[in-house]
Amino acid sequence: MSRLWVAIAAATLVLSGTAHAQDDRRVVIGTPTTGAAAEVGVPILVTGLSIAPTTVAITATELTFDGGATWVTAEVLRDHDPSRVDWRYVHTPTAAGDVAVAGRVVTASGAGPTGAPVVVHVGGAAVTQPVNCATRCELGTYYKDVVDDPDREPVEVGMRFQVDRPGQLLGASLGRGAYRGPISLRLWSKSGVLLAEQPWDHPGLMAEIDFPTPVAVEPGHDYVISYYTPQGGYATSEDFFIGTLVRAPFIAPPGAGVYHYGVGGGFPTDSWHDSTYWVLPEFRG
Repeated sequence: MSRLWVAIAAATLVLSGTAHAQDDRRVVIGTPTTGAAAEVGVPILVTGLSIAPTTVAITATELTFDGGATWVTAEVLRDHDPSRVDWRYVHTPTAAGDVAVAGRVVTASGAGPTGAPVVVHVGGAAVTQPVNCATRCELGTYYKDVVDDPDREPVEVGMRFQVDRPGQLLGASLGRGAYRGPISLRLWSKSGVLLAEQPWDHPGLMAEIDFPTPVAVEPGHDYVISYYTPQGGYATSEDFFIGTLVRAPFIAPPGAGVYHYGVGGGFPTDSWHDSTYWVLPEFRG
């Protein structure tokens, strides 16, 4: 569903083709991006992929937030095969300070080596990471089962987000449900001002829609990217934005998925079970 997992798959190929003298079990953390900021008491989504040799079955992925003093078990989201597993964990910081998140793969032979940590600044400022968005960057999201919602009412669906650096919002990629008729992609300010709109009429399952003119966006401002479907039929996944999702240059807060019912759509502010509607903003900067 997202380019994040394309990138992780590429990393998997590199790892699987490399000879390691001792232990090639690996944890690839997809979110958060290292250097991210978090708030005390606000959950943050830790997601990723665990990899083991093809002849070895993964029994668990363990994460540590205190340098290995204690470990927690991540939730399994998908088994690609016994040796490759998608997972997630919701971590709620309880005190300010830097937190180093690291993981390890567990198999029948025990726990593998601890991977390189991702550092989160709790109660502090984010440290912007170098990301190549000279052409475009799509919001990378983790795997979750997608449902074709049976709702057939006119509705606007989308998500709230911020960016961590100045740039331009180009448009969005969409994963669509059963309805494949005309839709309209829209970008809104926090207060509901319509910043850009682009109609789209193509029957494909996936859509990559650019606005006529890229829209300047700034860090520290809230935006909503959404599309209007006159007959429902959208793709959705519940219990998705259950914590802050940080994948540079994007930040999506808990409960980021939003909707608004009505003919013609409109600024979406309602939410349902922390859903995503698979509207993924695309950025250049």
